[in-house]
Amino acid sequence: MKHFPLFSIVIPTYNRGALIEKTLQSIWQQTYSHYEVIVVDNCSTDNTTEVLTPYVRNQRIRFIRHDRNLERAQSRNTGMGVAQGDFLTLLDSDDLMYPTNLEDAANYVAAHPDSKCFHNLSQMVDADGKVIYRPRFPDLKDQVKAIAWGNFMGCTGDFVHREIYTQYRFATDPLIIGAEDWEFWLRVLARYKVGRIEKVNSAVVHHETRSVNSQNIARLEQGVQLVVKNIDADPYLSSVYANHLKSIAASSMTYLAMLANEGGSHKLALSYLYRAAKENVGVFRSRRFLRSLQIALFGLVRRISSPADNAAQNSERRQA
Repeated sequence: MKHFPLFSIVIPTYNRGALIEKTLQSIWQQTYSHYEVIVVDNCSTDNTTEVLTPYVRNQRIRFIRHDRNLERAQSRNTGMGVAQGDFLTLLDSDDLMYPTNLEDAANYVAAHPDSKCFHNLSQMVDADGKVIYRPRFPDLKDQVKAIAWGNFMGCTGDFVHREIYTQYRFATDPLIIGAEDWEFWLRVLARYKVGRIEKVNSAVVHHETRSVNSQNIARLEQGVQLVVKNIDADPYLSSVYANHLKSIAASSMTYLAMLANEGGSHKLALSYLYRAAKENVGVFRSRRFLRSLQIALFGLVRRISSPADNAAQNSERRQA
């Protein structure tokens, strides 16, 4: 008799009243119906509660509201604590599942009954659903090396068995906010083999209010450094990642450079890239590193040349 796994979908949210319904609609459109939806609200100050009330009343979602903003790591932990599913998947309240996401996951479970952890591919889209970026995912032959070089798992399109989500939790240390996803997967993938559905079944929606765009880079730098320190201090993790600690540090600096570039701080981005290269020269082979370097250099050149460009444009206008 075929087993139909129950999937728990945990959605942390904060002030996403204008976006979360689109996320929920992507769940209602699933071709597989054996799931539960748990929304954990971090004490939103917008109309999130009003938007979700009809879905709560119709028992389409389970709604938990924190009495204060405890950040998304704690929201995910809260959802994990009440989930009933055979597998749990996380979905941010501004992202999307494509229609066969859960059906393909159920088929994967049936074909790989011993798998405790797997993920599908994802892409970044704009508000209209147009693809603006499709990341390259690393080979999983050496998953420890792959996760050390960057968080290819993210928190969209991942599935973990009850055995995992009942014993693992996201770090809630305020310093690690912004790096808690990667820290989580570094721990999980040190012990569990990860599988992959080779299909784009999830979308990360890019918009100006994405939380990653407002990160305090200096604080986040402390966070990624603490992640490396914690791994090094853990006897088991330090043995697993013994040959990859410099890779983790280099990838951390590259990530900070990306954020600095997004904020227009190209000189700061270059300093992070320099530190990344000092940690591990192998970072030069990273597509993300080279792209960040290109953006930083172009941004600086444009900033330096802009006064002359402006003067030339003003001269042309006067001559006209």
